[in-house]
Amino acid sequence: MFSSLLLSMFMLAAQEPVEASAPTTVESLDVSYQAAMADYYEKLNAMYESGDFTDLEHPIETYFDQFRAFAKNAKITRGARAHAQIWCVKNFGEKNWTHPDKVFSGLAKLFTSEFADSDFALEFTAAMRRVRLEVTFKVEVLEALSNATHSEPVKAHCMLACAYAYADGNNQEMADITVDGLMEKYPESKAAAAAGPLLVKRQLQVGKVAPILGGVDVDGKERHLIDTRGKVTFVVFWGFW
Repeated sequence: MFSSLLLSMFMLAAQEPVEASAPTTVESLDVSYQAAMADYYEKLNAMYESGDFTDLEHPIETYFDQFRAFAKNAKITRGARAHAQIWCVKNFGEKNWTHPDKVFSGLAKLFTSEFADSDFALEFTAAMRRVRLEVTFKVEVLEALSNATHSEPVKAHCMLACAYAYADGNNQEMADITVDGLMEKYPESKAAAAAGPLLVKRQLQVGKVAPILGGVDVDGKERHLIDTRGKVTFVVFWGFW
């Protein structure tokens, strides 16, 4: 009787659905997030094809807090913690925030306190170029990192990210001042080499000589902007991403 009861309980338990365990590492969480994003876009595409739209929560709303927890976890490896923090920076603009500056300030201070002198700081500056934040606040974060680090490459990349922030905010004057400072202080740096688009952009203004541009048109013919000097010319850039 007792054995039959135990067997029945075991069989019942075996039929219960087993919930997937939560990712236990930053790497496994990232894999899970990528899978969730793929599923999200698949459902989104299906809605566009069918025309039947329903509420669909973006995975970022679930995953951000999990990455943020890893970002503050002192028990995991230093590299995993840096990975989680940089992930949070890269994806910060995708989540809805009530007080974005306050939350991001905490993330930035956390990163700067531990990783200012590491190669991870270069990844951070690259992520900062793309995160959607107010220009003045973005510059403050980058300047704080620059002041905290002893690494010249990191300082140079902080200046580069600041210059791009000003340019993106349509403050060409400050973008020019910052990139000029970068070229003067770190002329041989990788950051200076990456400032090319900023140097071109400053020439794209009324009264300035157009930069040297060249490329292949839709018919496969090579063309150069200098060949149209003195003529009204429209240059259209397009691509797929």
